[in-house]
Amino acid sequence: MATSESTRARRFALPDLRDERTSESIEAFLEGPEVRRGPRPRRSADSPAVVDPSQSGAVASLRTLPGRLDWNAALERESIRAARYGRPAAVAIVELKPERPGQTVEPWLRTLAGPIARVLRADSRATDLVARVASTRFQILLPETTEAGAERLAKRVAAGCRMFIASTGAPVSVRICVAGTANDSSLHEAVTDALRSIEAA
Repeated sequence: MATSESTRARRFALPDLRDERTSESIEAFLEGPEVRRGPRPRRSADSPAVVDPSQSGAVASLRTLPGRLDWNAALERESIRAARYGRPAAVAIVELKPERPGQTVEPWLRTLAGPIARVLRADSRATDLVARVASTRFQILLPETTEAGAERLAKRVAAGCRMFIASTGAPVSVRICVAGTANDSSLHEAVTDALRSIEAA
Protein backbone atom coordinates (compact mmCIF):
# COMPACT_ATOMS: atom_id res chain seq x y z
CA MET A 1 0.00 0.00 0.00
CA ALA A 2 1.46 3.37 -0.99
CA THR A 3 2.35 5.76 1.78
CA SER A 4 2.82 9.50 1.62
CA GLU A 5 5.87 10.98 3.26
CA SER A 6 5.71 10.38 6.97
CA THR A 7 5.92 13.10 9.58
CA ARG A 8 6.43 10.69 12.43
CA ALA A 9 9.76 10.86 14.25
CA ARG A 10 11.72 7.72 13.53
CA ARG A 11 15.35 6.81 13.55
CA PHE A 12 16.74 6.02 10.14
CA ALA A 13 19.07 3.04 9.83
CA LEU A 14 20.45 1.47 6.69
CA PRO A 15 22.03 -1.98 6.57
CA ASP A 16 25.75 -2.06 7.11
CA LEU A 17 27.41 -1.72 3.70
CA ARG A 18 30.06 -4.17 4.89
CA ASP A 19 27.41 -6.88 5.10
CA GLU A 20 28.22 -9.17 2.18
CA ARG A 21 24.61 -10.23 1.78
CA THR A 22 23.60 -6.62 1.28
CA SER A 23 26.49 -5.23 -0.72
CA GLU A 24 27.44 -8.18 -2.92
CA SER A 25 24.37 -10.30 -3.63
CA ILE A 26 22.22 -7.31 -4.58
CA GLU A 27 24.70 -5.09 -6.40
CA ALA A 28 25.03 -7.64 -9.20
CA PHE A 29 21.39 -7.00 -10.05
CA LEU A 30 21.85 -3.25 -10.34
CA GLU A 31 24.18 -3.24 -13.32
CA GLY A 32 24.53 -0.16 -15.46
CA PRO A 33 25.83 3.27 -14.44
CA GLU A 34 28.64 3.09 -11.96
CA VAL A 35 27.63 3.35 -8.31
CA ARG A 36 29.41 4.83 -5.36
CA ARG A 37 31.81 2.67 -3.43
CA GLY A 38 34.07 3.08 -0.48
CA PRO A 39 33.59 4.38 3.06
CA ARG A 40 30.98 7.06 3.70
CA PRO A 41 31.28 9.86 6.23
CA ARG A 42 29.46 9.30 9.50
CA ARG A 43 26.60 11.55 10.52
CA SER A 44 23.71 11.48 12.93
CA ALA A 45 21.05 8.96 11.93
CA ASP A 46 18.33 11.61 12.20
CA SER A 47 20.09 14.47 10.42
CA PRO A 48 19.44 14.99 6.68
CA ALA A 49 22.27 15.13 4.22
CA VAL A 50 23.54 18.65 3.59
CA VAL A 51 24.90 18.79 0.07
CA ASP A 52 26.88 21.66 -1.38
CA PRO A 53 25.46 22.01 -4.92
CA SER A 54 28.88 23.02 -6.23
CA GLN A 55 30.49 19.79 -5.08
CA SER A 56 29.93 16.49 -6.86
CA GLY A 57 32.43 14.49 -4.81
CA ALA A 58 31.48 10.85 -4.44
CA VAL A 59 27.87 11.26 -5.57
CA ALA A 60 26.58 11.17 -9.11
CA SER A 61 26.00 14.34 -11.04
CA LEU A 62 22.76 14.90 -12.88
CA ARG A 63 24.50 14.14 -16.18
CA THR A 64 25.39 10.60 -15.12
CA LEU A 65 22.18 9.80 -13.26
CA PRO A 66 20.36 6.78 -14.71
CA GLY A 67 17.27 7.49 -16.78
CA ARG A 68 13.97 5.74 -17.46
CA LEU A 69 15.49 2.91 -19.52
CA ASP A 70 18.02 2.13 -16.77
CA TRP A 71 15.21 2.24 -14.21
CA ASN A 72 13.00 -0.16 -16.20
CA ALA A 73 15.83 -2.65 -16.65
CA ALA A 74 16.84 -2.56 -12.97
CA LEU A 75 13.21 -2.81 -11.85
CA GLU A 76 12.71 -5.94 -13.94
CA ARG A 77 15.86 -7.59 -12.55
CA GLU A 78 15.01 -6.75 -8.95
CA SER A 79 11.38 -7.81 -9.40
CA ILE A 80 12.52 -11.26 -10.56
CA ARG A 81 15.09 -11.57 -7.76
CA ALA A 82 12.70 -10.48 -5.01
CA ALA A 83 9.98 -12.89 -6.19
CA ARG A 84 12.38 -15.80 -6.63
CA TYR A 85 13.94 -15.54 -3.18
CA GLY A 86 11.01 -14.06 -1.28
CA ARG A 87 12.99 -10.96 -0.36
CA PRO A 88 11.53 -7.51 0.39
CA ALA A 89 11.95 -4.60 -1.98
CA ALA A 90 10.50 -1.10 -2.16
CA VAL A 91 10.36 2.01 -4.30
CA ALA A 92 10.27 5.71 -3.53
CA ILE A 93 8.99 8.35 -5.95
CA VAL A 94 10.16 11.92 -5.49
CA GLU A 95 8.52 14.74 -7.41
CA LEU A 96 9.00 18.49 -7.48
CA LYS A 97 5.68 20.34 -7.62
CA PRO A 98 4.70 24.02 -7.59
CA GLU A 99 3.45 25.33 -4.27
CA ARG A 100 0.42 27.04 -5.79
CA PRO A 101 -1.94 26.14 -8.66
CA GLY A 102 -1.07 27.82 -11.93
CA GLN A 103 2.65 27.90 -11.21
CA THR A 104 5.23 25.75 -12.92
CA VAL A 105 8.42 24.11 -11.71
CA GLU A 106 10.16 24.34 -15.08
CA PRO A 107 11.89 27.74 -14.58
CA TRP A 108 13.54 26.38 -11.42
CA LEU A 109 14.73 23.04 -12.80
CA ARG A 110 18.19 24.30 -13.77
CA THR A 111 18.72 25.40 -10.18
CA LEU A 112 17.03 22.49 -8.39
CA ALA A 113 17.36 19.27 -10.37
CA GLY A 114 21.09 18.64 -9.97
CA PRO A 115 21.30 19.37 -6.23
CA ILE A 116 18.12 17.38 -5.53
CA ALA A 117 19.62 14.43 -7.40
CA ARG A 118 22.76 14.67 -5.27
CA VAL A 119 20.69 14.79 -2.08
CA LEU A 120 18.93 11.58 -3.14
CA ARG A 121 22.20 9.81 -3.91
CA ALA A 122 23.82 11.01 -0.69
CA ASP A 123 20.97 9.51 1.36
CA SER A 124 20.85 6.23 -0.59
CA ARG A 125 22.95 3.10 -0.32
CA ALA A 126 25.38 2.05 -3.03
CA THR A 127 22.99 -0.82 -3.84
CA ASP A 128 19.99 1.49 -4.35
CA LEU A 129 19.25 2.91 -7.80
CA VAL A 130 18.33 6.58 -8.10
CA ALA A 131 16.98 7.48 -11.54
CA ARG A 132 15.54 10.61 -13.11
CA VAL A 133 12.54 9.38 -15.09
CA ALA A 134 11.01 12.77 -15.98
CA SER A 135 12.01 16.42 -15.76
CA THR A 136 10.51 16.81 -12.28
CA ARG A 137 10.43 13.20 -11.10
CA PHE A 138 13.01 10.88 -9.55
CA GLN A 139 12.50 7.26 -8.57
CA ILE A 140 14.55 5.16 -6.13
CA LEU A 141 14.71 1.37 -6.27
CA LEU A 142 15.38 -0.09 -2.81
CA PRO A 143 16.39 -3.78 -2.74
CA GLU A 144 16.20 -5.61 0.59
CA THR A 145 13.99 -2.84 2.01
CA THR A 146 10.56 -3.04 3.61
CA GLU A 147 7.92 -0.37 3.13
CA ALA A 148 8.62 0.84 6.67
CA GLY A 149 12.29 1.23 5.77
CA ALA A 150 11.34 3.15 2.64
CA GLU A 151 9.21 5.49 4.76
CA ARG A 152 12.21 6.26 6.95
CA LEU A 153 14.28 7.03 3.86
CA ALA A 154 11.47 9.24 2.53
CA LYS A 155 11.46 11.28 5.71
CA ARG A 156 15.19 11.78 5.57
CA VAL A 157 15.22 12.63 1.86
CA ALA A 158 12.34 15.09 2.29
CA ALA A 159 14.25 16.93 5.01
CA GLY A 160 17.36 17.24 2.86
CA CYS A 161 15.42 18.39 -0.22
CA ARG A 162 13.41 20.96 1.71
CA MET A 163 16.54 22.34 3.28
CA PHE A 164 18.04 23.01 -0.13
CA ILE A 165 14.81 24.32 -1.70
CA ALA A 166 14.37 26.75 1.19
CA SER A 167 17.88 28.08 0.61
CA THR A 168 16.97 28.98 -3.00
CA GLY A 169 13.62 30.58 -2.25
CA ALA A 170 12.02 28.57 -5.05
CA PRO A 171 8.19 28.33 -4.89
CA VAL A 172 8.50 24.57 -5.15
CA SER A 173 7.63 21.70 -2.82
CA VAL A 174 8.81 18.10 -2.81
CA ARG A 175 6.38 15.19 -2.60
CA ILE A 176 7.52 11.66 -1.79
CA CYS A 177 5.49 8.45 -1.89
CA VAL A 178 6.73 4.94 -1.17
CA ALA A 179 5.45 1.40 -1.55
CA GLY A 180 6.85 -2.06 -0.91
CA THR A 181 6.29 -5.72 -1.67
CA ALA A 182 4.03 -6.51 1.29
CA ASN A 183 1.27 -9.13 1.45
CA ASP A 184 2.58 -10.98 -1.61
CA SER A 185 2.29 -7.93 -3.86
CA SER A 186 4.87 -7.65 -6.62
CA LEU A 187 7.41 -4.89 -7.08
CA HIS A 188 5.59 -3.79 -10.22
CA GLU A 189 2.40 -3.44 -8.18
CA ALA A 190 4.34 -1.40 -5.62
CA VAL A 191 5.44 1.01 -8.36
CA THR A 192 1.84 1.34 -9.54
CA ASP A 193 0.66 2.11 -6.00
CA ALA A 194 3.38 4.72 -5.46
CA LEU A 195 2.63 6.39 -8.79
CA ARG A 196 -1.07 6.51 -8.00
CA SER A 197 -0.31 8.18 -4.67
CA ILE A 198 2.13 10.73 -6.11
CA GLU A 199 -0.38 11.72 -8.79
CA ALA A 200 -3.05 12.24 -6.15
CA ALA A 201 -0.79 14.22 -3.80
